[in-house]
Amino acid sequence: MKVALGQIDMVWEDKEASLNKAENMVKEAASAGADIIIFPEMTLTGFSMNLDEIGEDASCAQSVEAMKKIAIQNNIATGFGWPALPEPGCQKGTNRFTVIGSDGNILADYKKIHPFTYGGESDVYEGGNEIVTFQFSGHTISLFICYDLRFPELFQLASKNADVIFVIANWPSNRSVHWTTLLRARAIETQSYVVGVNCYGSRDNMDYSGDSLVVDSIGNILGQISGREGVLICDIDDRAWSLRDKFNVRKDRRTNFYIEEYLK
Repeated sequence: MKVALGQIDMVWEDKEASLNKAENMVKEAASAGADIIIFPEMTLTGFSMNLDEIGEDASCAQSVEAMKKIAIQNNIATGFGWPALPEPGCQKGTNRFTVIGSDGNILADYKKIHPFTYGGESDVYEGGNEIVTFQFSGHTISLFICYDLRFPELFQLASKNADVIFVIANWPSNRSVHWTTLLRARAIETQSYVVGVNCYGSRDNMDYSGDSLVVDSIGNILGQISGREGVLICDIDDRAWSLRDKFNVRKDRRTNFYIEEYLK
């Protein structure tokens, strides 16, 4: 599977301008033979709490429809982040990560489980309650967003089935060491390929250095892009499963013990 990471310098709360940038990146990835391109959290707006201005109805989201057209036109699967308005009966919106196939069909739609309380996200967006996986190009892929990366339990649960994990983010440059370290840790712990896609640039008084990267199932960095907008393409094979068969860490996990300790 050839994966493209679209490290975009999105235009703050300007979907049209950001979409034009994203479309150019999709074209570049498709021309290079990538099977799928992944963009950062809240791809077209930046990490905004202005939900009344940027939020979209999940049943007819304009950003999803726009990305469907781009995916079909370029014959490449596309994953991106976007903010959804509150669903019926809910007070808060959701932070989404949607993957669309090259035929325009939605392959997966994930709601961020851990809103970033420190940054005020939980005041506007509520957490999802489902780990999402989907089948693509011979792999089982799981989806997470930004702050989820700090919760290893999620990744252990996802990796029961998934051999590849995508994490999209708006992760600031002053914590970039945390970003790269945690991505590698999650890969090593779960014996999975981990693809982390961050944004680049300055928005809303925050700086982003990117540092998007692909990590293999033993923690090696296969490729990284930092300090600029651009597209990184990496190949992912199926060695995660063979590693798990050979060095089966999971069989030594004491899940019932962990649960009992949590419940004390």
